[in-house]
Amino acid sequence: MSERDVRSRRGSADRVELTRRPAPPPRSVNTWQVLAIVALIAATAGWTTAAVLALRDTSSAAVAAEDAPEDTFDPNATDEAADAPLAETHDVPELEGLLPTEVSGTALVRESWAGAVLDSDAANASMDAFLTKAGKTQADFQIAQAYDPEQTLDASVRVYHVTGITAAAIQDALIEAWKGDYPDLTISRVTLDGKEITKGGFGEDTESSYLYQRGDHLYDIEAADDKVATAALAALPAAGAAASPAASASRAP
Repeated sequence: MSERDVRSRRGSADRVELTRRPAPPPRSVNTWQVLAIVALIAATAGWTTAAVLALRDTSSAAVAAEDAPEDTFDPNATDEAADAPLAETHDVPELEGLLPTEVSGTALVRESWAGAVLDSDAANASMDAFLTKAGKTQADFQIAQAYDPEQTLDASVRVYHVTGITAAAIQDALIEAWKGDYPDLTISRVTLDGKEITKGGFGEDTESSYLYQRGDHLYDIEAADDKVATAALAALPAAGAAASPAASASRAP
């Protein structure tokens, strides 16, 4: 499965700029090649003709080298294909309706898709094993997310759903998948906005995950701290009164 995340899921490391390596310089005329040609011509056409041809060939090669376009190196050049944005998808619009449209006054973009796409191939493989054991496939794993495309808000919200599987089972599988990439993952219980939350800590200078079970849906709020996570929880649509999903016109890089 391919990476699907629209923003850095753990921490905020800057994008590594890709630069183009300069091409090698034009190859110069090989002296031994010239001498070999001269000897061959001398054997058949005489030394005078050979000298004239050798001088002409050497001069032509020098002129060609001077006229060749000079390769330039732009340290600010980037790989345009790598920067191309992904197209938004709205495969599960009803799941998007369970997400907030804004948090603390910051408007959020919402989208959804089917398929267990996590932070790494190892995490995806772990989730695939869980789905297979439960008699499910990737297509059964539904995900929706809400995020700030400008990344001014230190939080994003995801909701997971698999028909026939409880939110508790999805949470256990998700934590198990994370442990493969984050062996020092810490799990604790906190109460935010009157809700019992499972908090996953991924280390210093990283966002934490706040897992909240509501019915058979599992919410994963990634936030910089408890205060931001509480604001995101308070912004969730009330159970049974989900806001209608709305397509957005922008996409995070």
